[in-house]
Amino acid sequence: TAASELNRFVVWLALPALLFDTMAHSTWHQLDQPGFVATFSLACAVVFLGVLAVRIVQGRHLADASVDAIAASYPNTGYIGFPLGMIVFGNASLTPTTIATIIVACVLFALAIVLIETGLQTERAPHKLGFKVLRSLARNPLIVSPIAGALVASAHWTLPHSVETFLKLLGGAA
Repeated sequence: TAASELNRFVVWLALPALLFDTMAHSTWHQLDQPGFVATFSLACAVVFLGVLAVRIVQGRHLADASVDAIAASYPNTGYIGFPLGMIVFGNASLTPTTIATIIVACVLFALAIVLIETGLQTERAPHKLGFKVLRSLARNPLIVSPIAGALVASAHWTLPHSVETFLKLLGGAA
């Protein structure tokens, strides 16, 4: 049970704090790396869509096929990418690792969640189904935290020192 609780801590507190803090202090100039974004996104998409297609052809339910696809394409940037990047490249690794984590959390996870929720829902009315899926996405801290951080950065808000310290401590635990 310790691994389950540690995972819950990382997903609901530590990693969202790290993503929020990194995004809140990033500039659009730092994040504007179209070559890296395209290469990383394409690699994840090819693996995700390939596994999804194979599993559906094999007769798997959409939700199950989506779980298999996310498991195969998940690069683990949040759990392993940040610590390994810091060990090997130092602070220079934070921006590309953050970009990769945002792509994973905001695009790859969102796509998987949409497909899983769509597969699990008994509701077939498109507007009701869409609302249920959006509600699930809005509750995911790995999707909400980098968006909130980007809003703070774009509004040029300065966070209080106590909040900065709290975010650094939680983010460091990720």
